[in-house]
Amino acid sequence: MLITVEQKKSLESLFHVIRVKNIQPGSKGTEKVEQILAYLEVIDSCVGKISKKRELVFIDSAAGNCYLSFLVYHYYKTLCDRQVMIHCIDSNNRLMKNSRDIAEQLGFLNMTFHSGDILDLPMVKHVDIAYSLHACDTATDKALWLGIELDARYILSVACCQHTIRKKFKNNAIKGVTRYKAFKEQLLYLVADTMRAHLVGMCGYKTDIFEFTSTRNTDKNIMIRATKMGCCQNSDSLKSEYAKLRQGFGFEPFLAKLIQKDDM
Repeated sequence: MLITVEQKKSLESLFHVIRVKNIQPGSKGTEKVEQILAYLEVIDSCVGKISKKRELVFIDSAAGNCYLSFLVYHYYKTLCDRQVMIHCIDSNNRLMKNSRDIAEQLGFLNMTFHSGDILDLPMVKHVDIAYSLHACDTATDKALWLGIELDARYILSVACCQHTIRKKFKNNAIKGVTRYKAFKEQLLYLVADTMRAHLVGMCGYKTDIFEFTSTRNTDKNIMIRATKMGCCQNSDSLKSEYAKLRQGFGFEPFLAKLIQKDDM
C-alpha cells in the first residue's frame, strides 16, 4: 500500500477541509475517499519513473470539487517534499472558485483553477500526468485529447456517464443481450473505453485498461492508462480493430472527431 495507516489518519483534517468529511468505515464519503486514494496509488506508480530533481506537472480535467488534486498536491508537496504544479479545469465556475479559496486556505500555492471548456486550457509545457476522474460524457474524450495535445508522459482516465454514445449504440448480433439494461450498460462502457484506448494508442501511447479500485467504492471503476511511447508499434492492428468496433456497434467516441479535426 502506498498510503500507510498513519498517513491516512494524518489526512483526516485535509478531507474535512475539502469537504470529504469522514473516513470512518461506513460513514458518508468513505467510498469517495477510497476512490481517490486508489487513484493516487496509480499516479504514484507513474511518478516513480520520473526524476525527483524536477517539478511534477499535473493536469486535472473536469476536476469538479478537485478532491483528487488536493490529495495529490498534499501527498507530494507535504508528505514527499517534492515540487509540484497542478492545473485544474472545469466548466463549473462556482466549483473552481470554491476550490481556489480552499487552496488558499491550505497554502497550496502551486495549484491553478481554470473555468471553461477543457479544450480551452492555456498551453502547459512538460506535463507529466494528465488525469480525469468520472468526467461526464464527452468530457472524458476531451480530457484524453488534452493529454495527447499537451504531449503528457502519462494519461489516466476513468469515465462516467456515456449519454452521447448511448444514443447511437447498437449491434443486431447481440440484441438479445442488450435487451437487458444492466448488460447493455456494461457492454457500452466496455466498448467505449476499448475504442478510446485504441485511439490513444494510435497517437503514440501504450495503453492498458484495468480496475483501479473495488466496485464497493464505485461501479465506474475502469481506468484507461496511457504511457507515451513516441510511436505506435501496433498502429495497423489498432486501426483494423477500431474500424471493426466502429462498424459493428454503429458509433465512435467524440475523441475520434477531435483527432480527425487536428489532422485536417
